[in-house]
Amino acid sequence: MPSALDIPNWRDKHGGKSGAEPTLMNEPKAKRLNARAAYGRLWRDWLRPHWRTMLVALVLMALIAASTAGYAKFMEIVISALENERFEVIWWGPLGIVVLTSVKGVSHYLQQVIQNKVLSSVQADMQKHMFDRLVYMDLAHLLAEAPAALATRFSADIELIRLASAQVFGSVRDVLTLIATILVMLSIDWAMAIGLVVVFALAFGPIGIAGAKIRRISGQTQSEIAHMTEAVNEGLSGIRMVRTYQLEEWLKRSSDAVFERLLGLRISLVRWQAMVTPMIEILAGLAVSILLFLVAWRIQSGAIDLAGFIGLITALGVATNPARKLGGAYAIGLQGMAALERVYALYDAKNAIEDGSFAFEEGEKSKGQITFKDVGFVYPDGFEALHNIDLTIEAGKTYAFVGRSGAGKSTVFNLLPRLFDATSGKILIDGREIRELTLSALRRQISVVSQDSVLLSGTVLENIGFGRNSADKDACIAAANAAAAHEFIEALPLGYDTVIDPAKNSFSGGERQRLSIARAILRDAPILLLDEPTSALDAQSEAVIRDALDDLSKDRTTLVIAHRLATILDADQIVVMDRGRIVDQGTHDELLEHDGIYAELFSLQFDLSPSGDGVKRARSFAGPKRSRGLMERFGRFVGF
Repeated sequence: MPSALDIPNWRDKHGGKSGAEPTLMNEPKAKRLNARAAYGRLWRDWLRPHWRTMLVALVLMALIAASTAGYAKFMEIVISALENERFEVIWWGPLGIVVLTSVKGVSHYLQQVIQNKVLSSVQADMQKHMFDRLVYMDLAHLLAEAPAALATRFSADIELIRLASAQVFGSVRDVLTLIATILVMLSIDWAMAIGLVVVFALAFGPIGIAGAKIRRISGQTQSEIAHMTEAVNEGLSGIRMVRTYQLEEWLKRSSDAVFERLLGLRISLVRWQAMVTPMIEILAGLAVSILLFLVAWRIQSGAIDLAGFIGLITALGVATNPARKLGGAYAIGLQGMAALERVYALYDAKNAIEDGSFAFEEGEKSKGQITFKDVGFVYPDGFEALHNIDLTIEAGKTYAFVGRSGAGKSTVFNLLPRLFDATSGKILIDGREIRELTLSALRRQISVVSQDSVLLSGTVLENIGFGRNSADKDACIAAANAAAAHEFIEALPLGYDTVIDPAKNSFSGGERQRLSIARAILRDAPILLLDEPTSALDAQSEAVIRDALDDLSKDRTTLVIAHRLATILDADQIVVMDRGRIVDQGTHDELLEHDGIYAELFSLQFDLSPSGDGVKRARSFAGPKRSRGLMERFGRFVGF
């Protein structure tokens, strides 16, 4: 069901500091992996289905390696032919060079196209899988990280995985080129070839040290990018308040701190990355100097001729480029490992809310009786939101939940559709514990109308139809009529086919609420949760919405959260909560007589003291626009 219920801002309510890492939820932790585990899983889970295409790319890489290394061997053959005065080389020599470079160029083009097609497909598959995991993930995991930070997993992390995979896959080509080049050098002079290989091998020590630093900094950078995205999103989403209270400088200082941390990490990352290439360059220079010494010594002893010397020099030049690329691929590959760890952490997050096995028969509905038996709930940070809740909600009745902010009302609403599971006790529907029901069967019994009406991308008709997937257009229109939404929908440019863009404020608060109510009417569920459905509306819109809600709640078990007590005077039972406990329960009249928290809240919202003419008057926070009907409803309570 849509998670339109009010999820508390735990940073604010439970002592968290702005910008601090949330610690209350079970945030998926990244497990440190080695290269084999990280990229091995990438191959098994995502690349292996494309193995035939990858095999073609591998063959093309072998052609690239052979043509690249063959260039050095061909130069030795050409020089040898010239030394032996075989002048026909002036015809076949240039032709051979053209053939080798053409094979390399065409193979490189095809390999790049095939490789990037596969990796782009894998990137899309990983993003789809990640979104699927998030859609079905426990709310506790989702709330552990801001939506903007989660969005960076789709963009920054998976994009980095694609780039790193391209580098790692491309390094196979470079390795094949090095192997082919070494074989060519061995065929010319095995002693010098072995000496050069030893020199290259000495570089792996310092490169490994740099690699460890790169990997650690890369992980920190990816996390900081998530914080940056979150900071920008929070700042822009609250820009109206920022402008009104002239907090631009404060917002700028707060955001600048995030940008500065990210800048420092990026500079450190670039510094360590930049060390890899010079190591390779210095190594190449050392190899050339050793080669010159050895060649001079070998020529003096007659062990090698000029053709062999030219071939070795050419081979060394050929080997230097892939060796340099391997250094860069190593650095980026380590960054990809850090991104893979973060992505796998989301993929592997275990849901604590397990599906039940019981489902209602086709067309069968719950009667709507709800029972809370000694229910308690503790958040992972230790905050105890509910204590020993015992409550029976009769089927078809309206129960209102009132209390100060943080009393536990929203937590009760979140437990019923199993957005969270109770830490202790049981919740039953029609005598059956809700954990025994399949999540689908349970949530089909529940409709929600909240203060924040959620509209998704799609047409108006589709947004209403989300209430019941099998509903046809006539059923959606009937629901819109019942929600007093048909008239304004028909006035839209395309009527029910008008496309909604959630990012734009195309609808007023009242219109959005009426669409939300139409969705709930169409769902026709036996249990209705109303979470402050009129709190953000003006008096005229509220009057329309109240009538629609009254019709919707008939013959349904209705649970209402309301801070404006005027909206719940006619509830069958009012449940008063305080600090996670039920402290009182009864009708409006009974609770006023109890002179408890409810009476205190009521007196805060309505001034019942005598006026100057001796007549008691009611004063609502809604101001002079309150309807006469509401005042008349107070008559029996305030004596006028």
